[in-house]
Amino acid sequence: MVKKTLVALALFLPSLAMAEASVGVLDPIAALQSSNNVKTRMSSLENELSGDEQKLNRLQNDVGKLQQKLQKEAMTMSADEQDTLKTQGQQKMLEIQSLQRKLQKRASEAQREILSEMQPKLKKAIESVAKREKLDVVLNAQAVMYTKPDLDITEAVGKQLNSMK
Repeated sequence: MVKKTLVALALFLPSLAMAEASVGVLDPIAALQSSNNVKTRMSSLENELSGDEQKLNRLQNDVGKLQQKLQKEAMTMSADEQDTLKTQGQQKMLEIQSLQRKLQKRASEAQREILSEMQPKLKKAIESVAKREKLDVVLNAQAVMYTKPDLDITEAVGKQLNSMK
């Protein structure tokens, strides 16, 4: 009988302790995205990449026009003209792929740079909000199936990030 009581007590103690713990839930990506620093960096990245994105759009339009021309005029074109158009289209497709890789690489690098710079600030902001709100545990919102909206500290962490220099 004593063993059963001890086992039951051991099983319920963690849940009793957790019932008293104060919990907050955070979406770290949303908190970072609401940060003025991240918004500014993302805006400058978009400006930096806009020229290449415009070039990419022009190349894609050019390929579309070449394909349309080839479809419409294939019957009246010589084999050499068709080959020339196909070669031009292939060259533009290679240029498109190269440009897409370049854009993706730069965007990934920028995201890593921003994240590595902001991660310590995010940690400090979380700690500050957790202390102010007297939270014992802060959980990542992506790891939680359900939470009450009043447990979400994402907005408070975003504001804390903005107040930090």
